Amino acid sequence: MKRPLRLLFVAGLVSVSSVILPSAPAGAPVASAAGCTLCAGGEYHPIAPVRIFDSRTLEAVPELPINDVAPLGSKPLGASNPSFDLQLLGIDDPEFENPWVPTDEGIQADDILAVAVSVTVISPTVRGYMGAHPTGSPSDTSVLNFGAGQTVANLTIVRPGTGGELTLWLHGDAAGSADVAVDVYGWISTSGYLGADDVESADERGGRIIPVGPGRVFDNRPGTLGPQGVQEIAIRGADTVVAPIITDIVPDSADVEGVVVNITAVQPTATTFISALPENPVGMPTTSNVNVPAGAIKANMAMVPVGADGKIRLYNHSGNVKLIVDVVAYILKGADETRAGRVIPLTAPFRALDTRQVEFGGVPLGPGAAEDWDFAPFADSVSIGGVPVGHQAGLIGNLTNAKLTRQYPTVGVTSYLTVYPTPAVNGQPPTVSNVNTVESVASDPKAVPNMALIRYSDDLKVRVFNYQGYAHYILDVSAVILAD
Repeated sequence: MKRPLRLLFVAGLVSVSSVILPSAPAGAPVASAAGCTLCAGGEYHPIAPVRIFDSRTLEAVPELPINDVAPLGSKPLGASNPSFDLQLLGIDDPEFENPWVPTDEGIQADDILAVAVSVTVISPTVRGYMGAHPTGSPSDTSVLNFGAGQTVANLTIVRPGTGGELTLWLHGDAAGSADVAVDVYGWISTSGYLGADDVESADERGGRIIPVGPGRVFDNRPGTLGPQGVQEIAIRGADTVVAPIITDIVPDSADVEGVVVNITAVQPTATTFISALPENPVGMPTTSNVNVPAGAIKANMAMVPVGADGKIRLYNHSGNVKLIVDVVAYILKGADETRAGRVIPLTAPFRALDTRQVEFGGVPLGPGAAEDWDFAPFADSVSIGGVPVGHQAGLIGNLTNAKLTRQYPTVGVTSYLTVYPTPAVNGQPPTVSNVNTVESVASDPKAVPNMALIRYSDDLKVRVFNYQGYAHYILDVSAVILAD
């Protein structure tokens, strides 16, 4: 039975100021520029994925480490949350090994509002979790959770901090160490980027992120993709392959330059990684989107440029794996000066939901159950320089299944969470998933995070569905998506 609608905030418990964005001198994304109102503020610029940081040293991979920083090699983790800073932008720096923004395009550090990165923790020696925040602006919200020996990745949107740097910190249940890798997939521009005197055409501008569905566009089960195999998936003009059927969930248009997808790797026969790419790779890709142990199920959100033929490619490194792809948004270039699809990153991640806490009910979501949340108070609280940003289409945030427990004491449980606008498309809940989870035990809560792009309903509500067991979940919002 569906639980009653919960209001997102309880009066007196949440300060509106906690989600206020920076004022214009700090790089507000919709500050006006000469000759135009919004310019390129909040537009997304996808790039070919590139690894800008990797702390490992491997004889078999001579190009490692990449841009390592002190303490060199594996990074310490422990109860004190030891941290390190890495250069996020790499602009106009001849010492930077992998500059991901071409300097000949004239892009400057203050043109970049935020960056879409995948952070991977590799072979940690103890269980823990990782956080990321702009250098100089601490935040205690986590990006991913990991167990001892696990390799775990998660996508996140981060703002450059002091000196264009990003601070990563590693919490461990005990003293230990882990390697870390960071891949860049794109960036979000400020309103000053390519101002009126520089813009010759909309093609020089970034794209807009247009939330859709969500809907499933690919599922190769019961088949599999083999080792070093590449699966092509049509994106432009794609229809969903399961109910509810949505025709052209992504428009068949050359202006679609990228897609936001949730990629799920199901029960590979060997530990592997999945890389999402716009074109067929030459050899083994140097970036990864999903890392999954043999026999497990793991999902990760990815922001992928679309190839010239309107497709994306999924590369599987090892074993045979089943793959699922759910579309949550597409990236549209050539937009005019409207607000639709502009992304406004928050100053720091904001904890919008935590069902473990009394103010959010303090009760887990049961098997086969769904509950609705009203995000209108949150949307109304987001402002720039004290001015509300106005109507929003959705949000981007880290969704964590914090704890999953059994329905019956002697029967093990696995589950997934699905988040979607309510009412559902065509009256049917979407056949998609956001986070896949195995049951928690006393020695290992098995918290599982995944970045989620969540589309609002017209009245700014969303529904969370839990498949099996009893699930507590958390949502840390990192950005909002504007609507007209």
